[in-house]
Amino acid sequence: MAAPNFNLGATWLASANRDPASAIDQWKAGRLADIETGELFNVVRVGDVQKGLAALTDLWQADVSVGPVLHNRADQCVEFLVTTRAATQWDMPKTQLIGRPADEADPLTVAMPAPGVQRLFGRNWLVLPDGERRPTDLGDLAVALRRADARLRHRHP
Repeated sequence: MAAPNFNLGATWLASANRDPASAIDQWKAGRLADIETGELFNVVRVGDVQKGLAALTDLWQADVSVGPVLHNRADQCVEFLVTTRAATQWDMPKTQLIGRPADEADPLTVAMPAPGVQRLFGRNWLVLPDGERRPTDLGDLAVALRRADARLRHRHP
């Protein structure tokens, strides 16, 4: 497996914004960049870190394509970049789907470090954007979250 290409990953991630150069400038200044959701990807924020990590393990074990994943220690959550397919029925406990608002208002954003940065303001990449990795399929993540939830409930009745 080739090493992640941080430049391609940063270019891809920044391209989600209407002004990609702004995100690149924020990263060059050592800051988080507010990355827009709704076009290239949405974000599913899993508010239970243990459940999010268990779902990530489940995805890997299921041998499905896993897109970029961010561990947000500051907010105690795991954030999956997911496909933007219609998700109006998303209703998963302890999760939030972050995408383009239905009223076509300005897109919602998620603060992200540059690919390749070890940790910045409590955030680090568990699966790096590398410019080639596609977002995780929303349906695959839903299945993995249900399985993770069932396993965690079984272990801790």
